[in-house]
Amino acid sequence: MSSGISRRTVLRTIGIGTALAATGVSLSACSTSAGGNALSNQGKKLAPWPDYIPHPDAPKPDLAPSDKGVQPGYAAYPKELKQSVAEKPGDGSKVTVWTITWGAPPKAKEKHQLWQALNKQLGVDLDLVVVPAMEAQQKFATLVAGGELPDILAVSQYLPNPTELIAAKCQDLTEFLSGDAVKEYPNLAAIPTYAWKAAGRIDGKLYRFPVERSRIGHSLSANQERLKEAGIWVPEIGGMTVDDFTKGLQQLSGRKKWGMGVAGLGAFGFNSVVPMFGVPNQWALKDGQFTSYIDSDGFKAGLEQLAKWQKAGVFRADPLSHDATLGTDFQTGITATVSRANIDFTGNAIAIKDGFTLETVRPLKPTNGASPGHWFSPGADYFTALKKAPKERIRLLLRVMDFLAAPFGTKEWELVNYGVEGTHFTRGDDGSPVQTKLALDGDNKDTLGISFIATGQQVLFLPAGVPGGAESVKRRHAFQTEIAEIGVVDPSVGLLSKTWYARQNELMLLKEDAIKAIVMGRKPLSSWDSMVKDWKAKGGDQAAEEFAKEYAAAAKA
Repeated sequence: MSSGISRRTVLRTIGIGTALAATGVSLSACSTSAGGNALSNQGKKLAPWPDYIPHPDAPKPDLAPSDKGVQPGYAAYPKELKQSVAEKPGDGSKVTVWTITWGAPPKAKEKHQLWQALNKQLGVDLDLVVVPAMEAQQKFATLVAGGELPDILAVSQYLPNPTELIAAKCQDLTEFLSGDAVKEYPNLAAIPTYAWKAAGRIDGKLYRFPVERSRIGHSLSANQERLKEAGIWVPEIGGMTVDDFTKGLQQLSGRKKWGMGVAGLGAFGFNSVVPMFGVPNQWALKDGQFTSYIDSDGFKAGLEQLAKWQKAGVFRADPLSHDATLGTDFQTGITATVSRANIDFTGNAIAIKDGFTLETVRPLKPTNGASPGHWFSPGADYFTALKKAPKERIRLLLRVMDFLAAPFGTKEWELVNYGVEGTHFTRGDDGSPVQTKLALDGDNKDTLGISFIATGQQVLFLPAGVPGGAESVKRRHAFQTEIAEIGVVDPSVGLLSKTWYARQNELMLLKEDAIKAIVMGRKPLSSWDSMVKDWKAKGGDQAAEEFAKEYAAAAKA
């Protein structure tokens, strides 16, 4: 899966060596502190995943979800919001938190009204350390070096050594959450099982909460009117050949407009294109053995297609310099398609308004004769761990997490996501929240980093302010329903590999730099084979062996 700014840009800024070595000394003894090898589930009794129990007070969706990853869809905002938490979770104590934000850091607590409102409803004093995502690597190293962890720690698997840290310093949550024990926390119980599996086990136990994300992966968002104009709007999987699509993109490219928006960020959107060529998702699994997707003929065929598109002039001019404008170029009609993550659907729809019909390109019929596919996302991209503490303290922290993970259409969800009515939002015609200037200017959840601590299952919904929002939700749900049938899972999701955790950032940069060089014509396609050989030697082969052993252990559970 494409790595995104949180890995790529940060690593470029601070250097790979710094990122990988940042916590090595302070955690050098952690791998044996949780009983044997903490970075392994082999030979361990594996804790059952938390039971999945939909919350009884969550509103029934208009468009049903599926266990394959289709999101629940809502045509309108619920008319009656119910309480998802029976009583105030806290005891008035301070709860320290380390999390990130992709926006500006928050104002001081005494000036941040949402922060104050959350504290009041939670019954605790949230002491938030909110780190800009671009500084996460460095700040995490500083945090670990200081020796004192916060009560709640939001981590990405791409931070250096997070699994060793968690095994050594964080609470084993198995007795609190495994199986039906999770029923004590109804909102946590309503998190789909696929998200818990993405969080994985450590030493056979449950240590991490998942921050749920849809399983629907990257795809090509499209301006339907422009694709129709070029005769290439075919909403059918495999219904259009790559060559015919290319001809249409060429018609749409010219006079400072382009058929496809790409950038250095995401390496030309390869994770929306390469799956169309029948490529495994990250790893191929056969007879218990793991093989990287980069070592497949399909990947090279997809890479060759990206190079052809660049040569044909369908990409945004000077593509590697448009990281910052990738989204706005599409929203304003400069590009007709763009590779985006599923989570970007809502932001795109709100920004586009009635500028054009937002749609999604179905996987094309590839030139290599393969069946077109789509890569599922893991189901969670961030995780939360709790510092070791007495049981009653852990239960309090779990109640706080339970509140923050309230499902869509509940009073707690509205508070977390929109704040206080009359202060942070007013009501639209359909009753949905409309943000005030205070919220738009930074008094919101994004500056607090709340979404990286805990969330309920994400849903498809657009507020009344988006023209045709209900129809847009239906179209997106229809796409998800179709694409889920050909979705390809990553067999390594939730598995442990010490080598992969140590080397994945370095290997990612090696791979994506090679993609950029070939697509831009700086290197021939034949150079890919030598990069694959180097990738394997630098840890890829060792990681494959470790994943295979962990997969075998998990299969015995």
